Amino acid sequence: MIFRQDYWQVVKVKPGCEFKAQSDFQSMNVETFVPFTHEIRQWSDRKKKLKKCLIPRHVFVKIDPKDERVVYSSKYVLSYLNVHGKRARVWPFEIDRLKDYCQGLHNSADLAQGTSLRTPVLGVNSTVLKASKSYCHALSECGRFNIKFKLAS
Repeated sequence: MIFRQDYWQVVKVKPGCEFKAQSDFQSMNVETFVPFTHEIRQWSDRKKKLKKCLIPRHVFVKIDPKDERVVYSSKYVLSYLNVHGKRARVWPFEIDRLKDYCQGLHNSADLAQGTSLRTPVLGVNSTVLKASKSYCHALSECGRFNIKFKLAS
């Protein structure tokens, strides 16, 4: 049984401030998660490895319902994400799937045509149709859905 405090909630933050808000929340002893991948950017004189958010402007927090207002003490917070007038809640297993995806369980070197895998985030079994350096095209096991997702680097 999952209790209300076991859910994750979604906090909307200012653009580009996901990691700053996360550090603010951690200083307040609030459990947070920001899904990200590493991206290599190239300029004319250098290359740099950057952290890129998968879900821009959103931070996942696991907080006790009585302490929900503490997130507003961060200057980067805009509001909570609401769905149908209630706070959006994310299941713990969905956060676990995002964490697995961000840890780079699927790399282009591991994926050959015909390989079966469990699609990240959606969690459905599928067969790889084509894998490039940064994307994978897969067909769900029922054969009905063609899924394209970005590979973690």
